[in-house]
Amino acid sequence: MSTAAISLDKVQSCVDALPALPQAVREVMQALQRDDVSVERSVHLIEQDQSLAARTLRVANSAFYGMSGRVGRIGDAVTLLGLRAVSGVLLAVSFTHGLDTLRCSGFSFRSYWRHSMATALAARLLAPRLRLDPDEGFVAGLLHDIGKLVLAAHFPAEGAQALALARSADVSDVEAERATLGLSHAEIGAVLVRHWRFPAEVAQAVEHHHQPTAAADPAARSLAELIEVANAVAHALDLAEDPLEVVPPLDPALWLRLDLSDAAALALLAGVERGVDDMCRALTL
Repeated sequence: MSTAAISLDKVQSCVDALPALPQAVREVMQALQRDDVSVERSVHLIEQDQSLAARTLRVANSAFYGMSGRVGRIGDAVTLLGLRAVSGVLLAVSFTHGLDTLRCSGFSFRSYWRHSMATALAARLLAPRLRLDPDEGFVAGLLHDIGKLVLAAHFPAEGAQALALARSADVSDVEAERATLGLSHAEIGAVLVRHWRFPAEVAQAVEHHHQPTAAADPAARSLAELIEVANAVAHALDLAEDPLEVVPPLDPALWLRLDLSDAAALALLAGVERGVDDMCRALTL
């Protein structure tokens, strides 16, 4: 199989040329970068975009948050979900608008989103056990595989080549990507996350979620460990409904640090499984 290398410079050029996000999403993201972020201003911005407002309310009223039908205002939704989590959801959904018809052999848009949402929900539920912010865990989990979407949408031939190798040689996606492309979806995703100006630890967690020890910053390493576990949980549940699903290896010591009883582990799995269908339906994914 021939090598179809993609450089990070090429990825950066692709990311820089992406269409602008909706104004409300851009302004909320910019507000989050400031220390004096105004929740009221962010709520107002979301309210001005009917599509974003509707999705925000549907997420807040999803069964995962236990508030079905009781959240009718954007302000209440932001309070419940957390502004960073809301911005992550709206940004990811806005970025993927229109990509459900993309053509990359071996790539399933539906499977991608179900796995990403499962990882996000698992990360949110597990974050307190590692003394991490649930909102940040949710966002990092939602975006952890965004590099796969960049490959499928903007480098479909190269992405298909990597997917084919992963299946034919029975190796991980990361191994196949590095063998055929010269870099992995995690590295590609980190370029986009940095472009969107998420906190540095989120970008590092996306970049190193398959190898958390490679993250230089301790906070980023902890977040990457959370995403590594959440990713494994999502794969174990096979909510992406992929017949070739493989659960990545996980350091037993990391799982033990979560201090999950059998009952708590079962509750986690059940919560994620219930939440994925509901959240994807709320976001029309």
